[in-house]
Amino acid sequence: MLAVLAVTLIAAAVWYLHYKQYFTGLTLNDAMDYAGIARNVAEGEGFISQYVTPLGMVHHGVPQPDMWRAPFWPLALAVFQKIFGFIDEASALGSGFFFVATAPLVFLLARRLFNNTVAVASVLLYVFSPQMLNYGISGMTESMSVFFMVLVFLALLSPLTINRSGDVLLGFVIGLFYLTRYNALLFLPFIAVYRAYQWPKGGFGPVLRVVLGFLLAASPWFIRNTVLFGNPLFSLQKYELAMFTETYPDYVMYVLPHEVDLTGFLLNNTREIIDKVVYSWHEFVSMFATAGFWGVTPVILILFLLPLYWFDKRAAAFKALVAVLFAVQLAALLVIHFIPRLFIIFTPLIIIAGVGSFFALLNFLADFSKNISRRRELKLIIGSGVIIITGAFALWNYFDNQPRVTEKAMFPLPIAALTGTTAVGDLVMTNEGHVVSWYGNRYAVKIPYSMDMIPEIEKVSPVKALFISNRILWHMPEVKNEWKNILYNRPKELYGFHLHKVFPDKSVLYLKE
Repeated sequence: MLAVLAVTLIAAAVWYLHYKQYFTGLTLNDAMDYAGIARNVAEGEGFISQYVTPLGMVHHGVPQPDMWRAPFWPLALAVFQKIFGFIDEASALGSGFFFVATAPLVFLLARRLFNNTVAVASVLLYVFSPQMLNYGISGMTESMSVFFMVLVFLALLSPLTINRSGDVLLGFVIGLFYLTRYNALLFLPFIAVYRAYQWPKGGFGPVLRVVLGFLLAASPWFIRNTVLFGNPLFSLQKYELAMFTETYPDYVMYVLPHEVDLTGFLLNNTREIIDKVVYSWHEFVSMFATAGFWGVTPVILILFLLPLYWFDKRAAAFKALVAVLFAVQLAALLVIHFIPRLFIIFTPLIIIAGVGSFFALLNFLADFSKNISRRRELKLIIGSGVIIITGAFALWNYFDNQPRVTEKAMFPLPIAALTGTTAVGDLVMTNEGHVVSWYGNRYAVKIPYSMDMIPEIEKVSPVKALFISNRILWHMPEVKNEWKNILYNRPKELYGFHLHKVFPDKSVLYLKE
């Protein structure tokens, strides 16, 4: 218990120092979207997204129920907003809470698989990982997702949960993981089969109980999606199957106000999908063995890849399961949308197995050095040296971090003008949807692919204002260049909008009179 408390306090102290040094506000678009959804939850409005896309408006106008994000992180974030207010710092504190809460789980899992030495080394590498620290103040789902990934393995491997009620508990934790990150659904069948492997005479009972636990956690969200959209698994993310192709490059599909026949596209454009997979694979290969991908030195990855079965059979099955889940997620994301940060959930598991492999290797080599006196001391010195070196590599790019300019500080005048000329329930069309929705507390729809699509969007919900920032010049490659010309030409009237103000940074605001 004292060890668990100690690693928790260490993680909290390291996180706080990082927060004080580097947090300036939310810098990622997704974090602002999560914060906006959480605000609506905290205010009793439910899971309403104030940032919407032309594609999303095809399915539902505003107010628009969230059809993109998994709900558990906004729900948890709403608690922090109720305590600290609707401010960026609440998001950072929420991320930090799960960053810190993961540290004792890493310790317990590593001790369960190996020993206290491996547990301490694993926690230190986790706590000082630059990526883990950065996500720990980001307001993103990463810290919560990492927490649940480690918790799933702890529930899977703890002897206290290898029973009938433990099967249900394991499934329930996977369900919460799914409600945090939808790709966790990919892991369910493999973890359920592993649970059956732990019950050699249990038949299908363990699998069914794990699935039952999963449904207990996820079914409320399934029911909600079925009622609203007719599909329990509905998410706008399904359209990313057709994105990043020759027909729909980048995120262009999100700015088109019409549905796409995904099945027909996949059947008729297999070459484009293959090209997408090949491109994503090359992108993965180029970064697989880098500290930027894993958050720790590649030395740990090399140690993870050692044939652990020869050194320690106890942890071999654990490592095999981690590798299978990694491969399954990779295969899915190569087809859907390869996003490197989604693999950060594997980092603590790679750390544990990598450090464990190293000490298992030392034990293996010690058997051939019986003539060397003080073998235990020698192993301790070598082990400590390697951990220190790998820790130094993990921190290699830590000091390259620089506090970024917060999005809130970029457009104070336009946001003030928007809030002064529109009401809370109004819809604003803009290329700064995340900024307007979170900081302006307005419904914000992303500008469509072309200006002649504005009337199609207004058939669903009326637009009260049009705000185009100077970032349109480089920030949105998925729309036509005619949007950029607005900043150059500044027409007095545009599809019923009248020029209201030109700001010092050349951004423009149009209002519907």
